[in-house]
Amino acid sequence: MSGLNLYERLEIDPGASDDEVRRAYKRLTQLFSPSGVVCYGLYRAEEIKALLEDFKAAYETLVDPERRRRYDQQLYPQGHPSARAAEAVKRGPPRPALPADPLSLLDLPQDAVIDGPVLAMVRQLCQVPLAEIAERTKISMFTLRCIEEPRYADLPAPVYLRGFLKQIATLLHLDGDRVVREYMHGVERWQKARKKARW
Repeated sequence: MSGLNLYERLEIDPGASDDEVRRAYKRLTQLFSPSGVVCYGLYRAEEIKALLEDFKAAYETLVDPERRRRYDQQLYPQGHPSARAAEAVKRGPPRPALPADPLSLLDLPQDAVIDGPVLAMVRQLCQVPLAEIAERTKISMFTLRCIEEPRYADLPAPVYLRGFLKQIATLLHLDGDRVVREYMHGVERWQKARKKARW
């Protein structure tokens, strides 16, 4: 990991919130636990120990506001990338007006539901960069990517996720209630399948 910065080591964006830093650290320490199935036969004990020490060092720096500020100044002498992205959004060329019903322009089957990939397709159709949604909603890029891919295990708590989905739907001229209902149904299906797999 010597060639990776602290954000890359925890697999998060430079603009990640403290909560996202904590969740990423927890996920990686669980994933690379010496007793975990993932590591069995793939890593030697000393390699796992070194990885966990790297994760811990990155976490301790990024979760401390002052240490993180100093680290960011050193890592990004030309300015923090999230600030540069926001400025680029403001300077971007004007786009055509968003269609009144973006879903009607997609070649989707009649029984299609709105999930992460559909949201991504609508956003691309409307030519709205992910950075713009992050800037206008204050939702982190990490969370937006988790919503679109979708990476259910990394999504925020349902109470926050519903609010985020409403904001995204508003920006993309979608029915917010439908987006929340159908997306959350997919989350519930994943949770049930995960619970069943554990048994």
